[in-house]
Amino acid sequence: MKIFWLGARTIVIFTVAFISGCTLGAQSHPLVIEGATLIDGTGRAAVTDSTVIIQDGRFQAVGKRGEVSIPQGAEVIDAKGKSILPGLIDGHCHYRDWMGEVYLAYGVVTCPNISNNPVEWIVAQREGVKNGSVRGPRVWASANIIDGPPPEGTGTLRRQRTSIIVDSEDEARKAVRDLVEKGVDGIKLFERLKPQVAKAAVDEAHKYGRPVFGHSLDIFTAAANGYQSVEHSWSVVYTSIQDPKKKHDLDIGRMLRKVDTDEVHAQMEPAMFDKIIKVMIEKNVHWSTTWATWFRPLSTYADEMKRRELALLRNPQLKYLPAYILKDTESFFAKYEKMAPEKRNEMMSGYKMLQDFVRRFVKAGGKIHSGSDPNHVVPGYAVHAELQMLVEAGLTPLQAISTASINVAQAWGKDKEYGSVEKGKVADFFIVRGDPSKNISDTQNVETVFIEGKKSDTSFHADYKNPMPRPIEDRPES
Repeated sequence: MKIFWLGARTIVIFTVAFISGCTLGAQSHPLVIEGATLIDGTGRAAVTDSTVIIQDGRFQAVGKRGEVSIPQGAEVIDAKGKSILPGLIDGHCHYRDWMGEVYLAYGVVTCPNISNNPVEWIVAQREGVKNGSVRGPRVWASANIIDGPPPEGTGTLRRQRTSIIVDSEDEARKAVRDLVEKGVDGIKLFERLKPQVAKAAVDEAHKYGRPVFGHSLDIFTAAANGYQSVEHSWSVVYTSIQDPKKKHDLDIGRMLRKVDTDEVHAQMEPAMFDKIIKVMIEKNVHWSTTWATWFRPLSTYADEMKRRELALLRNPQLKYLPAYILKDTESFFAKYEKMAPEKRNEMMSGYKMLQDFVRRFVKAGGKIHSGSDPNHVVPGYAVHAELQMLVEAGLTPLQAISTASINVAQAWGKDKEYGSVEKGKVADFFIVRGDPSKNISDTQNVETVFIEGKKSDTSFHADYKNPMPRPIEDRPES
């Protein structure tokens, strides 16, 4: 076993895999999936009546039925009337110890954590999934967020309990080195960093081959500093606002919760969109919208989303989920249902401007990440809600699916191994009933999930328990 020290807590990773858990590793004989519509995650056209061959945990051959030879002794699964998709990658994962089953049930097999998790704990989770002692998605670990001092008058923010606060370039470089030495796969930065301090952190991260993801109030600076991705829709909002005082007041108001996050979007300035997009494309800066967590009650799919979410959260096999999730979901939909018409129209104006930015960004070649950002929304499921909203905004289903597969893998520098159903890549995929290339909601009709070529247990268990509890509070239950 491996032991990690975290303050007064000890984290132990057992090397014995759970029999009921996610069975990783290579199979000894070929597996063939035949007859399904293949959506490979690259954005290429779907392949009807496909043949996919898996062996030793990788895709050995992919193509049209009749064009791929089936090896002798192969196990053949007839998937006619169904579809194959790449295992989804949550583009904005906030990993917690209770999330494993929910992720797997929705075909989300990789969680690139960019939450403010203690480094020892999230690295231990990554290793636990690898050796089978933790049943959950594969983890790519960033950990403690690197941030600057809070603005005067805002006090100490709750997230700063685990943040690394730096105020100089040397401090930023040291913070990055310390995280790299402890085994992180990427670095997360926050918006309170001075531009030159953020630049030092990015340069240090890149020196060690680590990608950088960050919150930003100024995408132009983030792009110049070399961020791989900027997070959240409000990064576009603040970058578009040209009046510094208006931008500052709106930022501080949101920090102090005098203005709700979804409200700030009505203040964005579309005249700046093309300039922002041009810079993001030139610098290859990806963008995570995280808009399902704030805007899905305004979606044309809202009724379906509410029905699906509440049914999931009331499943007795998920009684172990924190109580606040159901409360938050119910109150969030109720907030919009009770909203005065003029307020709802204001919210809708922000959502429609955001949809416009999404369309322009993708048309120009921009890369979006669909992700959970689980505020008022169920992690894992939220990825699918974002896919629906992207299609609603005007993307094709195939473009939308790429936002939760190859796009995310590219930002993490892992697209040679993950993110699509292509020959030679790790065989992460799932099978759904229906055809998401025609109806994006079909991504949620998950039937079977495979990780590294092996079938995963996607059922819920009322006694599910992560053997390494997160050592800090998730969120108050009130």
